[in-house]
Amino acid sequence: MIPFHARLNNYLANLRGWRGKLACFIAGAAMAGGFAPFYLWPIIFISLPFLFVMLDKARHPRSAALYAWAFGYGHMMAGTYWIANALAVDRDQFGWLIPISILGLSLVMGIWFALFGALYRWLRTPCTHHNILRFAVLWVAVEYIRSLGMFGFPWNLMGSMALASERVAQLISLAGTYGMSLFVVLVGMLPALWLKTDVSARFRHRALIGALLSIMVAYAYGMARMPDEAAMTSTRVRVVQGNIAQSLKWTDEGRAQSARIYAGLTRMGTEAPTPRIIVWPETAMPFTLREQSPWPGQLAKLLPSEGLLITGAVRSMSEADAYRLYNSIVAIDASGILKDTYDKYQLVPFGEFVPLRSVLPIDKITPGGIDFSRGEGPRTIAIDGFPTFRPLVCYEVIFPWLSGNAAARPEWIVNATNDAWYGRSPGPYQHFDTARLRAIEQGLPVVRAANTGISAVIDPYGRVIRRLELNERGIIDHALPEPIKKTPYSSTGETITLTILLLCWIVTLQSLFLPKK
Repeated sequence: MIPFHARLNNYLANLRGWRGKLACFIAGAAMAGGFAPFYLWPIIFISLPFLFVMLDKARHPRSAALYAWAFGYGHMMAGTYWIANALAVDRDQFGWLIPISILGLSLVMGIWFALFGALYRWLRTPCTHHNILRFAVLWVAVEYIRSLGMFGFPWNLMGSMALASERVAQLISLAGTYGMSLFVVLVGMLPALWLKTDVSARFRHRALIGALLSIMVAYAYGMARMPDEAAMTSTRVRVVQGNIAQSLKWTDEGRAQSARIYAGLTRMGTEAPTPRIIVWPETAMPFTLREQSPWPGQLAKLLPSEGLLITGAVRSMSEADAYRLYNSIVAIDASGILKDTYDKYQLVPFGEFVPLRSVLPIDKITPGGIDFSRGEGPRTIAIDGFPTFRPLVCYEVIFPWLSGNAAARPEWIVNATNDAWYGRSPGPYQHFDTARLRAIEQGLPVVRAANTGISAVIDPYGRVIRRLELNERGIIDHALPEPIKKTPYSSTGETITLTILLLCWIVTLQSLFLPKK
């Protein structure tokens, strides 16, 4: 009888043309189930080896690029289809863009996967286990490259699947999410060894034992690193989740409702010590904060004595040459003084500004005809009497380097966001997980305030202490967790991962001296 793996190999060898690309599309779409809120991470043991075999049998880099593009197209469509929900908020104006959004973003992001496929096929060696290593290195390298710049989109990095196990995820403190991606891809590629005839049974068994030992070591590291409970400071915070529908938010009715709800929740009594710091979500203020505005003084009346309000706000500035809008986080003390502001640096293309506005016949999705301006960049905010913090607006939290790389290390991270745009979909859960990644990477607690959820207090190990679920209105009162000492990742950034990638690549160079297939 022909062994199963031989029959499978024969089937895959004959899977060509549109059938092969459709199979890659399905495999890529299935792999999206490995992320929040499903965490069906075992799918990587099927999807990644399947893609590896399809690329390995491709006759030239062009066909490999098409297979990988189909895989990426399915993966990104299944993983980010919910972005189109933002266009449904104002269906009359943007409804026609919904199919373009679902198909177009995935198509563009699929180009990164095509680049990966072409590079792998071009740089393939005669040795299967070296090819697996190159596959993993190139995957992570392309993940990193597609995260860079104004149009970078580091969404659903493979490393975020590790959050299915908080203990294994502690490896992120060493080499960051990209380093974790390398670990996940290498483990996920293990079944590929059984699909290739040039791999000895002895090597397969050693690889299996090595993978199991690696997972056990990662788990043990997580157990040793994580205390049963994180230490707490004496500072108490209140996170307010108003749960204002996005379609209502900027109407007159919505502004009145926002003011009433946020005021009521902020003043709500508590048996515990009164929180000193109040955190509101992105654009929680239902108005534009202008220069010399009376609103800081009005909002200060909601605060306890010696309290501080940290809130998202649309901020305007009149300059000599222009009128500028900023998506900001502002800090207001109990005397009504605007203590500091942070203007969002990593803006959402088409959401907060329109690239090539003079050419493209569309407006930004957020209300108003003026594009948001870019802030000066990430920084730590220090206000006397309060722990220093790093403000991150909305999806800035998905970029690892925006949470660190500052001269002054903060004591906590504030992420003010508005995920109401995406409804009840996987999007808010995936976005929430990125905040947990930043906590582990930096060894800092994260306080996340989201308009419709998920709001939470997260400890420096990425564990959720308290949370408010989607479409829930309420508050979280809790002590602010203490930061822990700087992690290796927070000290070196991506240097560790890039060094590991280089060393892995060097290991594969000995294949150059083997005879070509």
